[in-house]
Amino acid sequence: MILPLVALFVNPIWSSLSRNINDNRHIMRILTILEAITVIVLIQLNQTQFIALAVVVLAIVGQPVYVLLDSYTSVFSKKKNYPYGNIRLFGSFSYGVTTIVGGLMIAKLGYEETFIASAVFFALFAVALSWILPLDIENDIDLNIKSDAKVLIKNNKFLLFAIFYIITLGILFGGDNFLSIYFESLGIKPDQYGLIMFIFIIFEMIVLAYLSANGYKYKTKTLLLMIVITNALRFLIYGIELPLIVYILISLIRSVTMGTMLYVTIRYIEEIVLPKNITLGILVFSSFRSLFTALVTLSGGYITELFGYRPYYIMAAIIALSAIGFIDYSQSKVS
Repeated sequence: MILPLVALFVNPIWSSLSRNINDNRHIMRILTILEAITVIVLIQLNQTQFIALAVVVLAIVGQPVYVLLDSYTSVFSKKKNYPYGNIRLFGSFSYGVTTIVGGLMIAKLGYEETFIASAVFFALFAVALSWILPLDIENDIDLNIKSDAKVLIKNNKFLLFAIFYIITLGILFGGDNFLSIYFESLGIKPDQYGLIMFIFIIFEMIVLAYLSANGYKYKTKTLLLMIVITNALRFLIYGIELPLIVYILISLIRSVTMGTMLYVTIRYIEEIVLPKNITLGILVFSSFRSLFTALVTLSGGYITELFGYRPYYIMAAIIALSAIGFIDYSQSKVS
């Protein structure tokens, strides 16, 4: 629960240090080096309170990277007229590969060696950032000025989407936090779970690739409705007593939920928010999504302990379905 909860408070701090979109690169480089060091320190600890403290540090330096990277990528894709989804495909692919490799490493070598490998890749990411050239924003006034929180808060379309995003991804990540344990209780080992997740990610990439090429054919509200339905249906199935193979197969629709969400988020925020407020907008709903995920994780711990996993996932399905009330069916307008 620590990671998403701390992110709520630290994300705005790191974002405020970024004068413009190009500064994101320098801040991310520093953060990932610190993250690599913290991971190495973490595996040397064996007392709960110090482990918790190390996780807090991980949250401080690690969680903002995703927001800063996403905002930079969204501006890059817009200025270069290149689909965001085509770039994000590589993120999904790497997530799938590291999930399956991580599962195998944990099973064969253990957690310590796996964490050391992750620290090495954090450091490599910092090196790779050195090769990313700054965007030419000299003549783009909107990208050279600070964001305007007052304008963003008055944007009703943004507020509706922010709530939709918080509920949808908050419950998705919160529910998934217990999925590996749930599947393990049903007889799925870590390396097998890694393979299952890899398959999910491959399908997610297919969905994202399809939408990157054909997403313009669909209205935003249609995509948002599909996200809600698939998200709620998956958790509902988890809450019903069925054969294990059904749980595994139904999990594939997570690919539709996440792939569509990755595509529509950037497209929609660019439709309804001014360029200068894109980073702030992503920061706002990402931070509060982190808070909601933390609350779902905390409550999930008690619910699964007292009542089991099925009632928890029934609750998750109801929460996921509630996001349907925050879809804006009117025409988009940038503000």
